[in-house]
Amino acid sequence: MASIKSFIRTSTKEKDFVNVRFRLTDGRSIQLFHKSDIVVNPNDFDPKAEKIKAKIIFDAIQRKDFNKSITDRKNLITDLYLNAPDKSILTSEWLEDAIDKTLHPEKYIIASEQQPEAVLSFIAHFIEKAPQRKDKKTGRTLVYNNIQQYKATEKHLKEFAAIERKSDYQFSEINFEFYCRFVDYLQKPIQAKDDKGKLKLNKDGSPILTKQPFTQNSVGKHIKILKVMLNEAKNNDADLSNFYVYTEDVDNVYLNEVELKQLKEHDFSVVPHLDRVRDWFLLLAWTGSRFSDLEKIDKANIKNNMITYRQQKTNTSVTIPLHPVVTEILKKYNYQMPEIISNQRFNEYIKTVCKDAKIDSLESYTRTVGGKLITETMPKHELVSSHTCRRSFCTNMYLRGLDTMMIRSISGHTTEKSFLKYIKVSQQQHAEMMAKKWSEIYK
Repeated sequence: MASIKSFIRTSTKEKDFVNVRFRLTDGRSIQLFHKSDIVVNPNDFDPKAEKIKAKIIFDAIQRKDFNKSITDRKNLITDLYLNAPDKSILTSEWLEDAIDKTLHPEKYIIASEQQPEAVLSFIAHFIEKAPQRKDKKTGRTLVYNNIQQYKATEKHLKEFAAIERKSDYQFSEINFEFYCRFVDYLQKPIQAKDDKGKLKLNKDGSPILTKQPFTQNSVGKHIKILKVMLNEAKNNDADLSNFYVYTEDVDNVYLNEVELKQLKEHDFSVVPHLDRVRDWFLLLAWTGSRFSDLEKIDKANIKNNMITYRQQKTNTSVTIPLHPVVTEILKKYNYQMPEIISNQRFNEYIKTVCKDAKIDSLESYTRTVGGKLITETMPKHELVSSHTCRRSFCTNMYLRGLDTMMIRSISGHTTEKSFLKYIKVSQQQHAEMMAKKWSEIYK
């Protein structure tokens, strides 16, 4: 697994400011370097913690911005490395070029504003200009995750085109027949073949897959993104009228209050990174915050035992009372949380955290995969992710009998429909809640 470390040149300590550098290593064969535009006084930098020294008197906002810049650059390098189309091109020069294109796309925009006439060429042009685009609801430039989603859809379109032996598509070819073929590609697994065209197999005889079949919601996400991109094309004759966006409610899990207590009381002190992931999870599960807003849960946003901040996704302000668990965790870190890891890494670690804490009740998980309804039974810890935190908050507060409008004001859900998707309450639990209310009413 690749690892990334930030550092400064020790020979430059006599300078007032130096550039922070990054080194990505993956085994013995890959080592990439990047000299960033992030600068720091070498006497302020803690090379072990990779952030501003705790004892240095430093403006709280500047400290937070600097530490976030280090985290963001690490996440960017990780994504570029994982999504590199050809591992043979991996050099430090390639990395510098890829980072510059991502951070400064305006330098690479073609002089002519005329849009490409072919579909894949247009999509490449669309993604190139995406960092300059603004969200129609918030008016802000698109966040990094939006652009990564565009790139993921583009990647599958290119692979689909290669299967159809097409270098590109004309807009007139984008119709219901194309839609059906593309959906079929997304829903089916792709088996690996050797140079002679023979299927590759694992030791147990099962096929080696180069692409897994997508879930219903993943298929819908790529169709939705494809429509967003193509609808921006001018004077095109693509027919998107029958491009149906698949969605389905899946059996997502939540952690009840007993399980959250179980998680809190487990000793992770011998594994510091799991200890931090557990604490991050509990912060989100007792505030209802999204993972993208985790860094905002700190002393700078706390006043009168309330956390107030503006949500990254919706640009709406929320005020959240401090739960005792939240207060305890913030005090544990002296209100200076460790740098946040990527969502992908968090989702990997939290499954281990929940497994170690014995959150292993068997859960049935039903969803559509490859166009077929599939039900699996698996330990609960395998289904936990960053989304489980917010879902746990909403469901636990609902089961406590709190008014849904009150819960929504904390979680920041703008509609009742979107909020109800987070409530994971069984018919039995609803019946028990009604029985309890009746006992209070009809004494």
